[in-house]
Amino acid sequence: MRLLFGIIALVSLTGRGFHCSDVVDKLERIPYEFATFLGAFQSSNHSADLSYWKDQNCVYDLSKFGVGLQKDQQWALKVYDLWGKMPSGLSRGNYFTPGDFEQCRQLAIGPFGGHHCTVRFGFDSMKLPLDPLWLGICVPNTCKPELIKTLTDYFAQEYELDTVDGYNQSDFCYREKPAQELDGVAISAIVVLSCIGAAIVMCTLIEVLGMLLKIPIPQYLKDVSLYTGLATLFKTEPKAEKKTDTLDCVHGLRSFLMIQIIVHHVHHALRTIPVTDNVIRQDYFDSAGGVITYRVSALSADIFLVISAMLMTYGIMKELTLNSGKFNVWLLWLHRIVRILPAYAMLIYFWVAFGEHLGEGPLYRHVVQPTVDACTENWWTAILFVQNYVNPEQMCIPHTWYLSIDMQLYIVTPLLVYALWKLGVQFAPALALLMMASMVCVFATFSSNDFWLNPEMTPDREAHRLRSTYYATHARMSVWFFGIAFGYFLFRTREKQVKWSPVVLTSVSIFATALAGVIMFCATEVYKPPVVSELGDAFYESLHRVAWVGCHMWLIFMCVNGYGSVLDSFLSWTMWQPIARLSYCMYLIHYLVVVVTLGGYIQQPLFFTGVNVQFMSLGVFGITAVAALIWTLFIERPVLAIEKNIRLWVGKSQQ
Repeated sequence: MRLLFGIIALVSLTGRGFHCSDVVDKLERIPYEFATFLGAFQSSNHSADLSYWKDQNCVYDLSKFGVGLQKDQQWALKVYDLWGKMPSGLSRGNYFTPGDFEQCRQLAIGPFGGHHCTVRFGFDSMKLPLDPLWLGICVPNTCKPELIKTLTDYFAQEYELDTVDGYNQSDFCYREKPAQELDGVAISAIVVLSCIGAAIVMCTLIEVLGMLLKIPIPQYLKDVSLYTGLATLFKTEPKAEKKTDTLDCVHGLRSFLMIQIIVHHVHHALRTIPVTDNVIRQDYFDSAGGVITYRVSALSADIFLVISAMLMTYGIMKELTLNSGKFNVWLLWLHRIVRILPAYAMLIYFWVAFGEHLGEGPLYRHVVQPTVDACTENWWTAILFVQNYVNPEQMCIPHTWYLSIDMQLYIVTPLLVYALWKLGVQFAPALALLMMASMVCVFATFSSNDFWLNPEMTPDREAHRLRSTYYATHARMSVWFFGIAFGYFLFRTREKQVKWSPVVLTSVSIFATALAGVIMFCATEVYKPPVVSELGDAFYESLHRVAWVGCHMWLIFMCVNGYGSVLDSFLSWTMWQPIARLSYCMYLIHYLVVVVTLGGYIQQPLFFTGVNVQFMSLGVFGITAVAALIWTLFIERPVLAIEKNIRLWVGKSQQ
């Protein structure tokens, strides 16, 4: 069924020559028949159904196009040349034929300008196992998208094709330099961002002039200067010879995890964009390499959670010890909010203001507009860090569900860490119980709802699964509590190297490596055919996250205590330190880079290969790094500098 051998078989020999298959001929003639239908629409019976006074200019221009096409006039042939034609590989998922998007919009020949639209036709009436065709057409710029959709449906009915509904035609129609006036949000964003940029540039000029003239410059100006910011971001420190509070290997691990997350979202985008070889793409994602690269890389978010919990626990333990059991939880929460919220809120502000203006392509509004609308309507759930529970189907910047979980757990963690500091290992059973409760909750949710992971369920059930077992804090908190326990262990052993016998170290290392291999093997079995049972999916979903982060925590333990060897040297490499400092802004921005570059700007179906995947991943990483550098210098660092100076001022005032 995947190949159109049935169509080819319809070609038969009669008499002396060939009789063309009716099905093949009908498929091949769809673009031309549609063009002639539009050209002759003025004289058809359907024209009486329209509000002619609204659409007469469009219908009149279409009739001129139809006459020109019948008479083989050069301008009309050039217009039709810009249309999409029937592509090869329809049965292999090559359903997207946009034509020439840019040339159509720049059209200035004949009696009208160009208007590129993408329309859809279905093939169920022809009893063909094909996806709906997405056909790019070039029509007069006097035609409104609503009329184009009406004419498309009329043609489908006459040509015995199926109409396709459920989409907004205006999201698929583009004119040259459309008149998109900036709204109030965009204007205000321009003003705000311009003021911020001007202030930071001014501080930079003051610092540079001060250096040249050897005039002392106040530290609060240096803190927001680009010169000092760049020097701080790219400053590297060699690995400490002895064990210290600085966990050098964590820099490399955070950087590597950030790369994995980018690779994961690039793969996620490539699963949905139009390609010319859908079968090859599906084979790639069903292969062991594709499953591991795409599915297992998603677990990097869980490792980020456990690292966050580990570092938070370590820091609170240190403060409790230095201050005899006292610490300022309000200051802790405030610093976290200042660290996370401003860069995040400004990104939402930027996206709502400029998301729809960042580019154009046949699918740009179709891909980008839903995320812009979600942020416009649900920005408040994002900045309150509750969007994983409130309207999760309309999540603003979808991948930031992680920030909601992180902030919610960050609020409750000080109480747990204090109990752990006070009771020590006696509190360990409580942490273990909380971990088990989270895993049991995931297993019970999967079992009671008959969820499975592969193949994807219906959209409603898939959204229910994500809402219940992927975005929910109670489903993810097991790895966080693992991080609390590990942070406590690192703090208690901070002053000296943990000396275990080579037999123990080797045995646990072999076990951790084997466990990581088992998890990757289970992923390939779950996500590639044949499909595993629902019970297997429930066990996998509830257990694999804790097991995966456990393997990585053992790696950190080995590196911190001097047993990491080559891996420790690699993860402690000073090159990772700048990337680690940029990792938060890279996390915020990379998804939008993927949406715009791989979804919005695509103008022709992609030829999918494994090599192309790597090139795109590297390209997205590079663009993200540059954008994150700008966002860090102009948004994140200035806010942190202001907070630091306010705290210093308050401290001096109290003294």
